[in-house]
Amino acid sequence: MMTAIELSRASAKLQRNCRTSPYLTYHEITEGESKYLYGISRRQFKEHLRCVQRLATVNCSGPNLLHITFDDGHVSQYDQAFSALQELSMKATFFVTAGWTGKRPGYMTWEQLAELARCGHEVQSHGWSHTLLTRCSVKELQIELSRSKSDLEDHLGAKVNAISLPGGRWNTRVLEACRESGYEQVFTSDPWMVSEDVMGLQIAGRWMVTRNMNAQRIHFLLEGKGATLYLLRARHFAKETAKLVFGDSAYRSLWRMLANKDKSQEDARIASDSARRPQA
Repeated sequence: MMTAIELSRASAKLQRNCRTSPYLTYHEITEGESKYLYGISRRQFKEHLRCVQRLATVNCSGPNLLHITFDDGHVSQYDQAFSALQELSMKATFFVTAGWTGKRPGYMTWEQLAELARCGHEVQSHGWSHTLLTRCSVKELQIELSRSKSDLEDHLGAKVNAISLPGGRWNTRVLEACRESGYEQVFTSDPWMVSEDVMGLQIAGRWMVTRNMNAQRIHFLLEGKGATLYLLRARHFAKETAKLVFGDSAYRSLWRMLANKDKSQEDARIASDSARRPQA
């Protein structure tokens, strides 16, 4: 029954006016070319930034109306993306998995996050352990949302009022928990979800940037119109349908294969994170 309801909701969204999110989301920025689907080179990232600057100038919207965001807190965001943003005088929002910060190899430290914040970038929540929030018990959900928020605020001395949902997964229960935990903005992985008020929260989607997106593609995603954009939306609807039909475990396996994410490393991460996750 729940699957039917979710499919009905997604189908209704497909029929709305074809508008896209102004948010771009990056994961890993590498010095050279990356084999990982969600990893892009620093050169490519700078091309994207210049494209966003041009669009902002043409639209007279200011440099930060089109938003640059990051998920997870990978150290490459500090090592590679930070200097590129500073060079072009652009700001970004970093959604950080708080339980990985300063603990998991390959992810930023609290000192690095503090430097980002001092330079005017926002640091917000991506949950405590990157667990899909729709799969959490009531107590686990409270830990994922509240502990990540309080740890970020305690270490950085700045208010945390936004969260990007791990895996983009959400439902009514997750939104209620986000509101109760003190969040005001919630971000999903649905680029067709233009910012709107849902249950007292501002909820918006974002484009997940992949290695095969050049600057021209970024321009089209942010400004494009016409039949091609409708086709992209239909493809996104098909992907969301696959998630609902096959379930998270099967979809994760398919995603890992297509994204060229090393299975042994991913399985080791899951086991390690499960062992470190706070007990409900």
